[in-house]
Amino acid sequence: MRTILIGLLVVFVLSACGGKKTRTSPGQLQPGTAEYLANEGIGHLNGGRLDLAEKSLAEALKKNPQLPQALNGMALVRVYRREFKPAIEVLERLLRVSPKFYDAYNLLGAVYTELGQYEKAKENLLVAANAEEYMTPENAFANLVVLEIQQGKFEPALRYAEKGLMLNKRFAPLHNLKGLALEKLNRPAEAAESFEKALALLTSPDPGYLVNSARVAARLGDKKKALDQLELAMGKTRDEAQKAEIIRMIKALEGK
Repeated sequence: MRTILIGLLVVFVLSACGGKKTRTSPGQLQPGTAEYLANEGIGHLNGGRLDLAEKSLAEALKKNPQLPQALNGMALVRVYRREFKPAIEVLERLLRVSPKFYDAYNLLGAVYTELGQYEKAKENLLVAANAEEYMTPENAFANLVVLEIQQGKFEPALRYAEKGLMLNKRFAPLHNLKGLALEKLNRPAEAAESFEKALALLTSPDPGYLVNSARVAARLGDKKKALDQLELAMGKTRDEAQKAEIIRMIKALEGK
């Protein structure tokens, strides 16, 4: 489940801004200010340019050590690099400055899940999920699903997925995670439906979602659909471990 967790962090934390207001673009700010540098850094982060992101965010924090969006961005840089303990330190610093920056609770919960500290993870995720001011609580519910799945608690995972989807029925990661929970609960037909909903909400099919859907299709006896989805996933993935898994699944379906 490690890959799923990191994927979720990327999906729903980068676009968030503390649950309060929309992020301002650098062009609307005075160049050289802390806010401008922070937004520049977040832009680099969204583009996967971690070194440039860290440089801009560090410069922003020199000018304003308490700037929430710069602290959040720096925490994300640490998470991308899997430097989880430094990320926690930055997030705790952020929450001392801005106790209602709910993305920080969400990200803390995800990081603690990755570290296997489940009680701390759940404590932080529940703060975000139940905060009335948080604009994207479905993010926290998705991480709660991941937390429960990692512990083999599939009924609670399903419950959190359904609660999150009540808030945002168009959040593809939650449909995908709901499918995983249903699959583990031996409800493959319902799992297949959830995976299909997840894929339908994406502009381009995610290879991980395709693999999940293919696995359940094969279980339900639809070999053609499973092979079609696996072949599509193979064409889209760049992850070598995922490629190896897809090849293994294709060979199994072809009886090789």
